[in-house]
Amino acid sequence: MVRCHFCIAYISLLLALPVLTACRAEATPPVAGDATAVPLPLPLPSPTNAQVAQVEQATKMGETTVATIPSSTTSTPEIIATHTAVFTPFPPPHTATPPPAPRPATSIVVNHTSVSLFDQIPEAYLQAAAALNMAFVNRSVGFNIHQALDCLQHETSATAPHYCKRWQHVPKHPEFNTDPNEVNWNRVGGYGRSNWHYYTWPQVGDPSMQVQCTASTGMWFGYAECFEQWATGVLDKYQVLSFQTSYLEVENNSSIADQPGGFFWDNPNRYDVYDLQAFVAQHPDHVFIYWTTSLARSIGTPVSASFNEQMRQYAIVNGFPLFDVADILSHTPDGTPCYDNRDGIPYDNGHQSENYPDDGLDIPAICPHYTTETDGGHLGSVSTGAIRVAKAFWVLMAQIAGWQP
Repeated sequence: MVRCHFCIAYISLLLALPVLTACRAEATPPVAGDATAVPLPLPLPSPTNAQVAQVEQATKMGETTVATIPSSTTSTPEIIATHTAVFTPFPPPHTATPPPAPRPATSIVVNHTSVSLFDQIPEAYLQAAAALNMAFVNRSVGFNIHQALDCLQHETSATAPHYCKRWQHVPKHPEFNTDPNEVNWNRVGGYGRSNWHYYTWPQVGDPSMQVQCTASTGMWFGYAECFEQWATGVLDKYQVLSFQTSYLEVENNSSIADQPGGFFWDNPNRYDVYDLQAFVAQHPDHVFIYWTTSLARSIGTPVSASFNEQMRQYAIVNGFPLFDVADILSHTPDGTPCYDNRDGIPYDNGHQSENYPDDGLDIPAICPHYTTETDGGHLGSVSTGAIRVAKAFWVLMAQIAGWQP
């Protein structure tokens, strides 16, 4: 196994890219204890405009398309492989081994600025994204996202259940209402996600959906290890896999963002990003999405802010798709940042008050426009946050399928 260790600055990594291509015979975890020593992925070519036009034209005509796209198994950027299944329906999950998922040509970052791209996704890439067999593991906020993805399966918001289109906050605080257009959509046949599956961790939710693993899931490193155990068993069913860290894992007493000792540190006695990266490197025909955390009104914490910044840097430097849920939930639809409930916000839902003393720290937290909870961060009582995340997830999946907006 050839290991490449890079301890120079990011610009030096870019300048050394030809050397990276030559020496990276096999992807390996970064050097222990060195946050900058992370191997960059091999650059892959992007589809040409002519190739994209070919796909879209064939899709309009109802033809089966043979599309030339960058292959994740090529050894040099110049080699392009032909895949026939990328833009045609894959076998449904649990019936056959799916073809390899297309690997993104460059880093994909989906955040609050990406939601507006939802209505611009070309039909060809909507179909390609829907055809990908995808699974994500999450807790209760993940279930809210799962429900919002179900909402988008309806052709219009008018035909969707009422819980899909709640744009108004509690009557006492109309300042937290959003534009009704935030929960509107319209597409013939809806946005089908039958190939996209949500799973929850052990002892949470529907037992039939539980992830089975032996690792303890009481701490952040237990969830990460549990994900690998579960993913190992479903690699033949899904092409795109991921899990999200809950806001409960980034409370002030959590060690997840510690340096040393946290998720982004090479720990000898607990599962961390180095173990996850080794697992991902063993499965180059699959796409692994990296998420920032969900957020609550009380979380915003220094831990959540630090962890999410480390996650953004890690995913971007390594070229992994990043679904920046924390960024989406901590900005209003017009882009205004939101901060934690320790800033004296006059907000009362009839049970509790957010009138906590201002601690002088502006830490990103879920906007009150997206939840009626004064300390929590669930997305069910008002729909805008969940629908915005669901729309952003379609943007993410379309880019994984090859769209370059």
